[in-house]
Amino acid sequence: MKLPYRYPMTVAAHRGDSYCCYENTIEAFEAAIATGSDMIETDVRMTKDGYLILIHDDTGKRVAADERKIADLTLEEVRKFNVGSEFHPLSIPMLEDLLLLAVKHPALMLNIELKEYYEPGNEARCKECTDKVVALVRQYGLEDRIVLNSFDAWVLQYIDDTYGHSFMLHGFYPYEGMRRVDRNPDEYLYCACIWGNIKEKAHYDHLLQVGIEPWIGASFTSTDMLDMACRYGAVLVTTNHPGDTIERLKGLGKRA
Repeated sequence: MKLPYRYPMTVAAHRGDSYCCYENTIEAFEAAIATGSDMIETDVRMTKDGYLILIHDDTGKRVAADERKIADLTLEEVRKFNVGSEFHPLSIPMLEDLLLLAVKHPALMLNIELKEYYEPGNEARCKECTDKVVALVRQYGLEDRIVLNSFDAWVLQYIDDTYGHSFMLHGFYPYEGMRRVDRNPDEYLYCACIWGNIKEKAHYDHLLQVGIEPWIGASFTSTDMLDMACRYGAVLVTTNHPGDTIERLKGLGKRA
């Protein structure tokens, strides 16, 4: 399985167009699509009553001035968060809302980061969240347009082992950036985001040698950095400001 790329460098909008909009909102996702983004990156957590919602942090403190933990709140309680402003209120979407948006836009790809980790006391929630994400992706028939992503290698290994290598998995390289690495991620990753020494060509070379796509993250904001990554073999950049990144890539001849 391979993602349906259209350009030499694919652009993923980090939490939607989070430069111009409030992150991880339907408004941010729609704005990212309008700029020409190929992919939307987002974060999934699970409420107390088992619903999958799109929020990066484990509390609402940063985005909604509410310090309560998402895991302690029901969907009804989370829906009361205002993740916009006083004059432009916005609610937290569910994962299903984004999948429906992807169905409406057949060229759109998704990068879904699972934020429930296999930690002491959270093992059952982690499994439940992971299984529910997989079930929804399959329900909407989007397996060929979605990568599943986690900083917890246990989650990625669980998906690979449980679901018969049928999902494209996203990790981080060097692999010490992930938690609980038991198997060699070379064996199951589809792609990996370069972190740490992002200018180290050997990182890109290793991934390419073992057949894993090198991806780059939101720190690649300048034209020079994007050019370097392209030359080193990166095929996707995740960015907070997709409109700006697309224009820079056009200047490099990497976008139409």
